[in-house]
Amino acid sequence: MMTRFTGHPMLRKYLEISRLFNMGFTGVAPVLGALSMWDVGETPLYKLFILFGIGCFSHIYGFVLNDVMDIKIDKLSTELTARPLVSGIITRKKSAYFAISCMIASLILTIFFFEELMSYLSLLSILLFAYILATIYDIKSKKYPGMDFFVASAVFFLIIFGASILGTPTTLAWIVAFVGGIQVLFMNMINGAIKDIDHDEKGMASTLAIKLGARTHGRVVTLPISFKIVGYVTELGRSFLIFTPFLFLSLPYQLWQIVMLFVLTILIFFSIYKLFSIKKFVRDRIRKFIGIAVIFMYATTPVMLSSLNPYTILLAFVPPLWFICSNLVLHHTMFEPKTM
Repeated sequence: MMTRFTGHPMLRKYLEISRLFNMGFTGVAPVLGALSMWDVGETPLYKLFILFGIGCFSHIYGFVLNDVMDIKIDKLSTELTARPLVSGIITRKKSAYFAISCMIASLILTIFFFEELMSYLSLLSILLFAYILATIYDIKSKKYPGMDFFVASAVFFLIIFGASILGTPTTLAWIVAFVGGIQVLFMNMINGAIKDIDHDEKGMASTLAIKLGARTHGRVVTLPISFKIVGYVTELGRSFLIFTPFLFLSLPYQLWQIVMLFVLTILIFFSIYKLFSIKKFVRDRIRKFIGIAVIFMYATTPVMLSSLNPYTILLAFVPPLWFICSNLVLHHTMFEPKTM
């Protein structure tokens, strides 16, 4: 029987503030960028692990800094008291130091990809630009609608960074970057907006969802049709991009890939429909629907790329297994992370 994490209490809190449950999703972003450029069988695997580490460090930076900037609004929700920063177990100052340390660690890891000075500086500038975009989002995310595009762009360039360690990104790499960016856009602009709608409304946050009329009345959720249309159109665009390499780039494929991609697409839209159909604001239930939808979303790109190398399909299992295992260890639940 799986038990809760029983290690050092402060270590657990730092794992929670790192958003361990979805770190695997961000961690694979630069890896997928690299896999869209070359055959993993011809390159040392340690480079993929280094890219995964850079992705994880960037994930921690983004989420911890976001918590630091949103602390006043987060405190308006009694359901977010489990967050270490909201409860005061970890101070804002220590959180900021932790975030910056992770950013520095990721920059240090780029040394493993040093070959020539100018190309290395170019590579480093891409990663730094991703950090700048993420920082802008963290600072302004609740102040202006549409700021989600900044964090989506940050992940876009994180994927381009992964591709660039091997040279000029290919058309396929750009498509993978757009897919990853749109996934994050959906997670923040749609999923995150629904999950945080109660305290965003109280804190007078200026998110796109609030501007479009998304509200909670008591425990009743109101999601306007305009907000739902934005969600469906965003995912429709992402789903179309998943199939474009087969349609326009002559990417080789097998029948099982196409079938699986169609099945995943149907499951994604069904999960979104269930999320949009929620009438009562129950955060744990919302977390569950979000977790399931995101798992299906992140499985599509590895399936698409598996025709380049069969090992790529294994990446489809990394984020969901990471998500489930971290939840079981820290929160004793599979799909409902308490610090989401």
